[in-house]
Amino acid sequence: MTMMFAVTAFDKNDHLETRLATRPAHLQFWEDNAASMVLAGPFLDAEGKATGSLMIVKAENQAAAEALVASDPYAEAGLFESVVVRPWNWVINRPDHLK
Repeated sequence: MTMMFAVTAFDKNDHLETRLATRPAHLQFWEDNAASMVLAGPFLDAEGKATGSLMIVKAENQAAAEALVASDPYAEAGLFESVVVRPWNWVINRPDHLK
């Protein structure tokens, strides 16, 4: 059974250049893995600069979700200070096709 997982990933300090340089590969990775992506976007600081990521991904289990996130070019480039992957249940405003 496919489950959803919430992923919070926070960038290392002073790694905005790593994020910007890796962004095209990151976007291509998730385009190639679109069936596993529910939604995603960056956390922003007060100046509007990205400081981390929030993703909701679909996977068969915790290990598969963690492996998927670890394969993201951002993770492979060492961008993240921390990454947390947790099972998640979309309750409010969940689209019918995800029920």
